[in-house]
Parts: sequence; structure tokens; C-alpha cells
Amino acid sequence: MKTAIIGGGRGCRAIIELALGSFLKELVLEIAIVVDPDHLAPGMVFARQKGIPTTSDMGQVLEIPGIELIIELTGQDHVLENIYKIIPPGIKVIDHTFARIFWDLVNAQDDQARQLREITELERKIENERRFLQSLFDTIPQRVAVMDKNKKIIKINARFGKFVGITPDEAIGKTCMELLANTVLDENCRQTAHLVDEVIEDGQQRTLIWRLPPPDETFWELTHTPILSKSGEIDAVLSTWHRITDQVMLQRKFESAELRFQSFIDSAHDWISVKDLEGRYLIVNKIIAQSLHLKQEDFIGKKPEEILPSELASTIHDHDQEVLQDDCYRTYEEIILIDERAHHFQTVRFPLKDYKGSTIGTCTIMRDVTSEKELREQLIQAGKLAAVGKLAAGVAHEINNPLTGVLAYAEDMVDDLPADEPHQADLKVIIRETLRCRDIVRNLLDFARQEIPRFESLDLDSVVDQSLSLVERLPQFRNVSIEKVKARNMPQIKGDPHQLQQVLLNLMMNAAEAMREKGSIKIITHFDRRHDKCTIAVEDTGPGIPENLKDKIFEPFFSTKGTNGLGLAVSWGIIERHRGIIEVERAKGGGALFKISLPASSPKK
Repeated sequence: MKTAIIGGGRGCRAIIELALGSFLKELVLEIAIVVDPDHLAPGMVFARQKGIPTTSDMGQVLEIPGIELIIELTGQDHVLENIYKIIPPGIKVIDHTFARIFWDLVNAQDDQARQLREITELERKIENERRFLQSLFDTIPQRVAVMDKNKKIIKINARFGKFVGITPDEAIGKTCMELLANTVLDENCRQTAHLVDEVIEDGQQRTLIWRLPPPDETFWELTHTPILSKSGEIDAVLSTWHRITDQVMLQRKFESAELRFQSFIDSAHDWISVKDLEGRYLIVNKIIAQSLHLKQEDFIGKKPEEILPSELASTIHDHDQEVLQDDCYRTYEEIILIDERAHHFQTVRFPLKDYKGSTIGTCTIMRDVTSEKELREQLIQAGKLAAVGKLAAGVAHEINNPLTGVLAYAEDMVDDLPADEPHQADLKVIIRETLRCRDIVRNLLDFARQEIPRFESLDLDSVVDQSLSLVERLPQFRNVSIEKVKARNMPQIKGDPHQLQQVLLNLMMNAAEAMREKGSIKIITHFDRRHDKCTIAVEDTGPGIPENLKDKIFEPFFSTKGTNGLGLAVSWGIIERHRGIIEVERAKGGGALFKISLPASSPKK
């Protein structure tokens, strides 16, 4: 329909766009001319751009042959009245009132175009999202499948498809058992198929490990996870198969290494422990726990002050702090009281580092050198005794002959002089002191002789009984009570009964003298299973031995009682030749406690 538009505003432009587009399929408009006095009006400019004639003269409209329709868009009534006056019959007129239908069409076209653009953009986004999710789904290293509530495949990723030899599209509608039927996971899948039903039933995730036996031992981790709808209902199940053979083998290696390390430190005779920066124990080997009568787990996570005596805990804390402050290893000589006996340790402490080189704690290695220290002291004491023994033997022989002469002449003079002779008393003093010197010389010879023990199997309790039978009737034991505490299942030892009796007699005589022949003596026998030692303890209620004299009492000629000081030195030598040790401590009651330890020859079971 050939049309002329009167009014070149925005409405004009909109109608031209409708006419040139495909929106007005039922009403085809052929715009023949646009009329407006303003040549720069939007419709006029757009019409010229589209090749449509424009004019400001209304009369030219009537000159165009075949005009069928005039659309008036000026919105002015006098223009519309003028149009009606000049148009010939047969030409239809749509005034600006009815032209609003074109505005509605324009708006509808705009809405349609906008909706189309939105739908197109949404489809593009959905497609991009689908591709992204599929790409993400396919890059998951596990084999992944999504099943509906009937256990039919909805989707699988590329890795799963490659594993079962099928495309993702071909897998849709099949079951996992059908897909895995020709794979190494066939039997495992059949045995655990019920897990999917359990997940669908209770909505709880299920995870289990599949192990394929040797020779090609492999491990798989299977996880079934429910997929919920917005309403919380189970829509599907996500299943993943993850091959974890490398992780299991690595875990095995780690556990083996940890076991080897634990076996190493538990087999060590040294004390080995590791603490963190706060001083809490991380690792403690068995010998530490056993020595302190604790369990290894008693230490873990605790600080020394929480489980150890305060003095020992303070020493450990101070030494650890020194190591951390200096950030280097340090050595210490430490003394720890174990079962009421002082043990000497050579200790090495050093900072523990992580892979970055940062300090994360301290490590301590302690070696019990008590036996070595005692052996060193015994060797020193043996050297002293040997040297003194040689000297004593020579001196004794040199002195013995002159003493014999002095004694003989003094006794002859006493016999020759009258009883009332004033020099009788002096001569008796000479005889008495000469006899005392002869006793000293005899002790020196006994000490220097150091006879080799005649070893035989004997019961230590019988040695004690025989020794007691020798002293019980002596006058210095008249006001002394003697108590004997026997050990059960005491094994036999190898020793010389006469020499061991000499030692016990010497200790008991010293005890009676220290108590001024009034008090009590306790003799205790004990078997130390841990060190395979038989012990005899002689405890008295005397004044005890001062700490500053404990290291000297076994030296020859040392005495606090005015005697020759050889008794304990001889006893020490006898015990040393029996491969034992003799020690002195302060008894709980304040007296002296002499303890003899001898190796057992036949431990009791």
C-alpha cells in the first residue's frame, strides 16, 4: 500500500523502520514520501538515508500517482482538517490518534528484539557454562559417573569413558556394572553394588577401598555421594573411582620408615627423646620409660615438670633452653637418681630442624656411663692399692726384724728387773706399743699379699649366716641387735667364702664400733634381676659417714677412728677381685649403709 507520511518526527522514523522490516507482514506499507517543514526532523533525515523522497510542500503528495494511504503524525488538528479538505476520494487517512497503534507495534518490536537478544545471550551463556562444566568434568583425574535413582548413567566424564572403552553419549542409560563388566573392577563392583541403594535410601555418603590382589596389586577408593534437589530430595548419585595405589605404597613406605626408626630408638641402650619448642615430649624410647618405671605414652604431650622429679625437670629445661638459644649441640654430664641410686650420664643435646632449616624442637641422647665411671674409679683404686701394697710389703719386712729385737730385749729386761723397779712400767709400755706395731705390720703383710680368691659356687645367704655366727657371741655385740632380711629366689654366686666372710665381719665390726657397741644392724640380701646382680647391704644406726669423706674411706691408711685404716681398703680389694663393687650411702635412719654387689652365676627363673 503506497503511503505518504505527514510529520517527520520520531514516530515517522519508527513507522519507516516497521515498513522496511519484516514485522508488518500482514500490512505492507510502501512509503512514497515524507512531508515536514523541518528538513532536519529525525524522520526526514532517516527517510533520505533510506532513499525515500521528502518535501515540505503538502501539495506534492497529491501529485504522486497511486497514493492509497496518508498517515498524519503531526498531532495538530488544523493539519488533519486541511488534509481532509484536499485529498481526493478513495485515499485513506490514519490520523495521529489512530497512529498510536504503530507506537505499540514499535514497542512490541523493541520488546521482541530485547527478549530475543536476552534469550540468545542466555543460550550462549548456558552453552558456555555447559562446555565449561563438561571440560571441568572431563579434567577430573578420577573416573566419575552420575546415576539416577534407578542406577542408570546420566553422565560420565572422559576419563571414565576411556577406562571402560566407550563414549560418554554411549554410556547414557547403562548401569555401572554393565560398563565395568570387562574391566579389572568387575568383581568389586558386583560385591558393593548395594552401597548405591543405601546412599539413595538414607542420603549418606559412602566410601570404601577396593584392593586388587597381586601380582598386579592395586588400590581404588570408591565414593558414592548423593545429589540433592532444591527441595532436598535425592535426584541422583555421584560416584567416583580413584586409583590410590601410589598413595598406599607411599603410606606403606612411610609406616615402614617410621617403624624402623621406632625399632631403632627402642633397641638403643642410650636414652633418646625428642621435644617440641614448648618442651613437650614427642618421642621417648623404651629404656627411658622402663628405667623411670613409666610407659612411653605417659611422656607424650607432657613437659618434664609434669612427670619427672622437680630437680631433674629443672635441669632438663635449663639445658634445653641453652641449646635453643645457642642453636647448636651441647654436651653435659648429668646425674639422675634411679631406684635411689645415682646414675651418671653423658648427654648430647642438639636443635631439631625441619626441611626449611627452622628449629622445631630439641633432641636428646643420653648414655649411662655409671658402670664405666665406677670401673674407672675401681682401676684408680686398684692402682693405688697395688702401689701401696708393694710399698707396704717392703716396709713391713724392713720393720718386722727390728721390732722383733726390740720386743725380745724389752721382755728379757722385764723378766730380769725386780717387780718394784721404777722402769717396769716404762718397759711394759714399750712391749705394748711394740706388739701394736707388730699387728700393724701383720695387717700390712695381709694387705700386700692380696691372695687370689678360690672361687666356688656358694649361696650368699649361707655366707651371711656363717659370718653372723662368728660375731653374735663377741662382747662388742652384746648390746647390738642384728636383723637379717633374706631375698627370695636368690641365685648362687662364684666366690671365696672365707674372703667374703672377712668383708662382712669387717663391715659389722666397723658398724658396732661406730655405734659404740649399742644400736642395731640390718643385713639385707637382694637379687637385682635387671642387672643380674646379688647384693648384700649392711645398715647401722650409727652417726653415718659425712659426704666429704665417702670418696676417701676405701683408701689405705685413711681412718676417722685412730686405727690403721686398712680394713675397708682390704675389703674393697676382695670385692674388686670378685668382679663386684662396694658402695657406701646414707641410710634412711641416718646411719651408714654399705652395699656389696656381686654378679650372679645361675639366675633363678
